[in-house]
Amino acid sequence: MNTEVILSIGEFARDSAVRQISDDSWQADLSAGWCLGEIVNGGYVMAVAARALSAALPHKDPLTVTAYFLARAVPGPAQCVVEVLRTGGSVSQGMVKVLQNGEIKVQLIAIFTDRQRLAGVDRVLEKIPEMPTYEQCVSAPCPPNLTYRQRVVQKMSPANVRCLEGEPDGSGRWLGWTAFADGSAIDTFGLLLFADGFPPPPFTLYGPSGWVPTLELTVQIHGVPAPGPLRCMFKSDIIKKGVVEEQGLIWDSADQLVVGCRQTAMLRISPHAGGKKWGIAD
Repeated sequence: MNTEVILSIGEFARDSAVRQISDDSWQADLSAGWCLGEIVNGGYVMAVAARALSAALPHKDPLTVTAYFLARAVPGPAQCVVEVLRTGGSVSQGMVKVLQNGEIKVQLIAIFTDRQRLAGVDRVLEKIPEMPTYEQCVSAPCPPNLTYRQRVVQKMSPANVRCLEGEPDGSGRWLGWTAFADGSAIDTFGLLLFADGFPPPPFTLYGPSGWVPTLELTVQIHGVPAPGPLRCMFKSDIIKKGVVEEQGLIWDSADQLVVGCRQTAMLRISPHAGGKKWGIAD
């Protein structure tokens, strides 16, 4: 069996493609184009795993996805082993283990639905934060070891950019806009990538040195985004004994909330970080 999952045109869609190799297993090739240093971006790995789960379940649209990051994923072949937990009328649940060289790198559990058939109350009390417009924001720095940044537009408030240049503002939050650099459309799998796309908010408190590894990330997808860049707010209001709680909200170009996410990470600040920037450590 060698069934290809057909994807829309775009570099992210091509690089997150999976192909079925057995009843419960899909093969992926994690691209070096979505890395932070030598490590593959966690949201990208989530999207790859969710593609495999979508292929296995009768419901195709991710509704809520939780990933546990057990080890560093690196560019190269990866196997997605799927377990279908339940299939129902409106939602299905499943689990995916992403393996490289026999080691589990990421374990993902998710609920999928048929988004076109969702109906019910629609109410959002969360207000869009005051922030600079797309035109007023500034492109974030793009260090050569962040290949991920070469593939996405990432425009932030000027104060946030100064944080990345070594002037923390103490806000604990990022405000900015993002999109694919090649102009391709953002689907719900792309939203998983962008939910893990901005630098860690503690960088606004302590500067862009050290390491902030993600332990767990939960993404709730509230809709398919309208064409255009995404408006993002990520913040860390709670850091206890080095454990970071990060919250994020993403709106589309029509000001519709499309993502709510929460992340648990470890804050590791090295007094000898030197040139290690943007959370990349050996």
